[in-house]
Amino acid sequence: MTHNKALKTLKITKGQIESVIKMIEDQRYCIDISNQIQASMALLKKAQKQVITEHLNHCVKESFENNNAEEKIKEIEVLLDRVIG
Repeated sequence: MTHNKALKTLKITKGQIESVIKMIEDQRYCIDISNQIQASMALLKKAQKQVITEHLNHCVKESFENNNAEEKIKEIEVLLDRVIG
């Protein structure tokens, strides 16, 4: 299992967050800062989706193939409770 897509997205997010910090230090316009924070949050959600997709396509699929899926299903239920609320 690899998380290359998520890692790339998170590295982009890291750069964006560093940019937001600089904007705040430079006392840039609040709405511009807020827009950049929102963009960073969207990238974090994208990375989370990439990790979950990887989990479903590898870990969960493998557990079904080995007839041991109950634990993985429970993990997904807990995750959905946290993500959806």
